[in-house]
Amino acid sequence: MSEGFKNSLHLRLGGDDYRLRPTFQAIMDMEERLGGLLGLAVRAAEGDFGLKEMTVIIWACMEERLAFDKVGALILAQGLTEVSPVVRALLTLCLTGAQESPER
Repeated sequence: MSEGFKNSLHLRLGGDDYRLRPTFQAIMDMEERLGGLLGLAVRAAEGDFGLKEMTVIIWACMEERLAFDKVGALILAQGLTEVSPVVRALLTLCLTGAQESPER
């Protein structure tokens, strides 16, 4: 994981780099599939989230989305413990008022 543009992160999955941004639409997609983000963030902080939650959060924030099932398979192959810090960081951006910024 590395920081990229303002309010975005990069994640390497399956040998490819993906830019992740918690946009308004991404947050709406997460809430539609998982419920409120505050409760999810509390569970994530306690380590109480699984592959489904990780997949939804990463998939929703992908600048160029892959098929949902493919994202889940890539996360599983990468390892949940390696991907979970990115999920926590994305949730933090969502909860601290991530602003969409113009491209550089």
